[in-house]
Amino acid sequence: MNIQLIDPVNGQSLRESTAGLMQNDNVVYPYQNGAYRIVKDDNYTQNFGYQWNKFTYTQVDKANEFDISKVRFFAETNWDKEDISGKNVLEVGSGAGRFSQVVLDYTKANLYSVDYSNAVEANFKNNSGHGDRFKLFQASVYDLPFAPGQFDKVFCIGVLQHTPDFKQSIKSLIDQAKPNGEIVVDFYPIKGWWTKICAKYILRPFTKKWSHKKLLTVIENNID
Repeated sequence: MNIQLIDPVNGQSLRESTAGLMQNDNVVYPYQNGAYRIVKDDNYTQNFGYQWNKFTYTQVDKANEFDISKVRFFAETNWDKEDISGKNVLEVGSGAGRFSQVVLDYTKANLYSVDYSNAVEANFKNNSGHGDRFKLFQASVYDLPFAPGQFDKVFCIGVLQHTPDFKQSIKSLIDQAKPNGEIVVDFYPIKGWWTKICAKYILRPFTKKWSHKKLLTVIENNID
């Protein structure tokens, strides 16, 4: 695999251990519930972590006997047309691991998977058992724990529209790819000013102040 890990704060080399990522003899970032934790849970993605840890298996093909994620992944990346065995693949924004499962089960690539939320715990539940081919990190797209220019493939599907700075997010992904590496991303289109009068945008200033439990209860009481 040979991916060099670095501390996104100071750029110093990190090494893996069962306790976490270490700098010299000190654990700088702990290993908890299947993932190296570069960031803490209290960030803008808390609701995603709550969602995917509660609905861990909702989008995962193997848990539901469908192939929606598989079809979407290979349709967007076209990676079923080439052998990516042994190649290093970076996934940013993995959620509960719907696409992690596809990469791990249908290719022989090495997958480094990142999410900013504690949904990494759901991903680990869904996809543990692949040994050193699968490594999980809770980290920000803007502060990734990898030295630049190492990955053969980088993908970020269904995520970019949720990040604070779209252009900086793209730049961070580009920085991770090798020369002549490939990056695959998608995002929701903005179709005009009327996009912002969609009901979810009108309600968001109110609902974002609610607890996750309250918001879920309201949704469940009003949607069949």
